[in-house]
Amino acid sequence: MGFIVPTDMHPERDDQPMPYEWFVGIDWGSQQHQVCVLDGERRRVGERAIDHDGASLARLADWLWTLSAGQPQRVVVAIEVPRGAIVEGLLERGFHVFAMNPKQLDRFRDRHSVAGAKDDRRDAFVLADSVRTDQPSFRRLQLDDPQLLRLRELSRAEETLLEQQFPLMPRKSYVTMGANSSLSVSTIRLCLLM
Repeated sequence: MGFIVPTDMHPERDDQPMPYEWFVGIDWGSQQHQVCVLDGERRRVGERAIDHDGASLARLADWLWTLSAGQPQRVVVAIEVPRGAIVEGLLERGFHVFAMNPKQLDRFRDRHSVAGAKDDRRDAFVLADSVRTDQPSFRRLQLDDPQLLRLRELSRAEETLLEQQFPLMPRKSYVTMGANSSLSVSTIRLCLLM
């Protein structure tokens, strides 16, 4: 039997988590994303498709900011991918973003329809509704450490340079060869600075 531990958090304090008022589901796509917004009563407040470009993602963040009356901590966003421009943009603006594994989404989808066909609008709704009812099933995302982001950038740049140096070799071969060749990390860094 557990003990009830009193909390130091008081309702009037700023660090007290506020209840979510808006539940957003984003069905991620490589070219376009489907967005659905629900209120706490499961009413569809809005939905739209947005392109995967900077201006469209900024408009999405602005729309959600306006909807929340400038209180992004009152908005919870569910999405299938744990990183990328859309996730980082929303996190930077203060929205609470949660990731769901695509297999989990598949199971939650069964609650709403037995049809197995992929439907972006339905998936966005399912994500929003699932984060409304089953938030513990999701993983809350945080912004990565800037050094980690820089390391990822350098790693992608290294891969690009290796692809350019060894364009006709299979991927596994050029990665191995790149590690054993005269192309050192310092050479890659020097190339990045040029």
